[in-house]
Amino acid sequence: MRKPVVAIVIVALAVAVGAAAIGVVSPGSTPASDLSPPSSSATSSAFTKYTPEIFASVSETDTVVLFFHATWCPTCKQFADDITANAERIPTDVRILLVNFDTATDLKQKYGVTLQHTLVQVDAAGSESARWIGTPTLDKLLSQLN
Repeated sequence: MRKPVVAIVIVALAVAVGAAAIGVVSPGSTPASDLSPPSSSATSSAFTKYTPEIFASVSETDTVVLFFHATWCPTCKQFADDITANAERIPTDVRILLVNFDTATDLKQKYGVTLQHTLVQVDAAGSESARWIGTPTLDKLLSQLN
């Protein structure tokens, strides 16, 4: 009796891990591997992928938020989708820079980021001024910016 229960638990875990590894998505949604900022020029400066050059180009008066995301993270995908859908609500002096959690080890180390879906507000010099983990919506993030 105990062996079938153990086997069922092992199979269930294998299925869950496999589904997470391949990025299972619901019908009609975009796979998490397609996580990217909008491509329209109107919002591209407000929500864009992080590069050192883009960070260096922000104004000293801009509010910059580094969004550490992972392509395999469903909550990262949901948050990025919310930002994209509501990009017109991002004030002109706010920049949300998408940082790849899996590859940006230097930035993760600099800001002590250990979890995907971490957001770090930084000033123009790169000093941290605020941090959030798992922020559910763009509106909530915008209401909490310093």
